[in-house]
Amino acid sequence: MTGGTDRPGPPAVWRQRTQIHFGEGALAEVWRRVRSHRTVLVVDADQPGLAESLPHDGEVIRVDPLAGDLDSAVVLAGQLREFERVVVVGGGAVLDQAALARLFTAAPGTPTRIRLGGPRPGLVHGGPAEPLAGPYPELVAVPTTVGTAAEVSCAATVLVEGRRKLVMHPLLSADTAVLDPVATASLPGPLLREGTLEAMMRMANAYLTIPGRRCPAAAETEARDLLRELAAAGSTGRPAAEVAVLSARTVLGLSMVGRDPFAAKTWFLANELSASAGVRKMAATAAVLPVVWRRIMAGDARLGDRERLRQAWDAVRAGAPGLADDPVHGIRTLAADWGVDAFAGPAPAPADLARAAARAWGGGLPMLAGFTVHELTELYAEVLEAAP
Repeated sequence: MTGGTDRPGPPAVWRQRTQIHFGEGALAEVWRRVRSHRTVLVVDADQPGLAESLPHDGEVIRVDPLAGDLDSAVVLAGQLREFERVVVVGGGAVLDQAALARLFTAAPGTPTRIRLGGPRPGLVHGGPAEPLAGPYPELVAVPTTVGTAAEVSCAATVLVEGRRKLVMHPLLSADTAVLDPVATASLPGPLLREGTLEAMMRMANAYLTIPGRRCPAAAETEARDLLRELAAAGSTGRPAAEVAVLSARTVLGLSMVGRDPFAAKTWFLANELSASAGVRKMAATAAVLPVVWRRIMAGDARLGDRERLRQAWDAVRAGAPGLADDPVHGIRTLAADWGVDAFAGPAPAPADLARAAARAWGGGLPMLAGFTVHELTELYAEVLEAAP
């Protein structure tokens, strides 16, 4: 299956930057290799236990996971410049901060580019051809949560004037990622299921757009396999370490070859709802997703292909039998069963959400191109009307 289209689509390139160490004992093994006085340990201030168990007589920097703004990343970059290696232990927000700080040491002009325009545009893209200012530290990422895949992603989010911007650059991917069960052993069940849903929706939303003929059949097969495995993992309570591997594969695996990197409209729509209403990202996603999928099923091809949504949902149902045949009803049930409820409470007016989304992700940007503010207002009105 190639999607049934003659258009070439995105380049079919499979590039791996991150070396991944899996399994029990991986963290101790990597730490023995990288520990030195030239290594700085960056830890999640809310989860210091794991990092503090590592024998280290060098510098330790504690990062507040809620302070993920541009200024804090710039300050962190200044602290990292004197080191040869950064080992970061924490959740997705802390991993993003460390990755951005490492990028800023290599490309000091990047913060200015990110800051330009305030919260608009929402995307700042840098490529491998961008000149780098000199040496920069090696980055070793040890995730303590699952779902974000921040340890392997070439994208990171950062707050600018209270709004998330998406930054993309090859140097945001860690050189080494450590997926050790000890790092996620204390992850609470609700957060594990939330992270599983996040990884599953990342794969599903990437799959919804018809790929070009360069997308290999093996990529299509792996995408559906991942959807099935993630659904099974969330429904049967598989260990966090297994989910972490599946989550990483949604970014680094063959499943993403030939995909439109901006196909996941749900992420951009939910991002604005999350920021404006002050709610968790996945709570906003749980509210937006059924509305987007309902519109896809009604034929709005800008949001995704109806037949591909059915294929993706069939894969999910294969991993979590008993879900409804209808994707819209089924995803509501699955999210509720996993404890990921849509947000409840006051939210900005739909028109305000629409203007913010269009300013950040519309216009000449590919994320919400083709949507008018009026159309986005109607979509957000539907989301808020259905919210508890």
